[in-house]
Amino acid sequence: MKNNIVLFALIGLINTSICFAQDVHIKIGVKDSIYSEILNENRNLIVSLPEDYQSSNKLYPTLFLLDGNETSLLNTIVITRYLRAEIIIVAILNTDRDRDMMPLSTPTYKVDNPGAAHFLSFLEKELIPHIDKEYRSNRQRTIRGTSLSWLFVMYAFLERPELFQNYIGNSAGWYADMDPFFSDLADNAFKNKERFLGKKLFVANSLVDSFDPNKEVHLAMLEFAEKVELELGANFSFKYVTYDNYGHVPYPSFYDGLKYILGDNYEKLLLTIYNCN
Repeated sequence: MKNNIVLFALIGLINTSICFAQDVHIKIGVKDSIYSEILNENRNLIVSLPEDYQSSNKLYPTLFLLDGNETSLLNTIVITRYLRAEIIIVAILNTDRDRDMMPLSTPTYKVDNPGAAHFLSFLEKELIPHIDKEYRSNRQRTIRGTSLSWLFVMYAFLERPELFQNYIGNSAGWYADMDPFFSDLADNAFKNKERFLGKKLFVANSLVDSFDPNKEVHLAMLEFAEKVELELGANFSFKYVTYDNYGHVPYPSFYDGLKYILGDNYEKLLLTIYNCN
């Protein structure tokens, strides 16, 4: 079932000594939902469509947004519009974040019932087919996660790299006691290097992240970056960025990540806009 969803903002209009208030309704997407046989529950979505979606017959790339509440969706819309990226955004609301995002439980982060494998199957077998059927998707998919949901993105990247063309992670990586799991996963995944041809991965971390005081996550990503360069080489696009003036989930990290994912297409777009002006 689909319904329009709007964001209500209260804007104060000041005229001399009188303050007026006006309700402004901003449409950020349509409500959608899908019942998952795999997860045995209903999953709610908010789907934001490109501005010209209704007036065109074009097919569009799709961005799957984990932790997809209204706030994160609005932030994503602002950045995609600023970069003039015409993308269908599928914001996936959480039901049990720890269960869905975590493929394992460790002393650092204990989870009663790690269910990332089931959530990945839900994406592959239920959600992606639903989006491709109901919306004009061109099957070019990006997935974005932050913090814990980035851990799932990395798991998906190594376990099912064929599902998405692009992967964006903000405040990304794992703690030291998770390293054996992800190292083994990477070693097995990189045995079939052709699965990663043409893929793009952007990872960003803060060097002053209060959730990573000993820089375990940062060091894990440095080691992972070395492994990626050694195993995948020039056939795979990877960028690891750090910030020393932003905390957890660095503010510009999604902007930088999406710009990296857009790559040559973004530069061509800027050139077209400049020439038109």
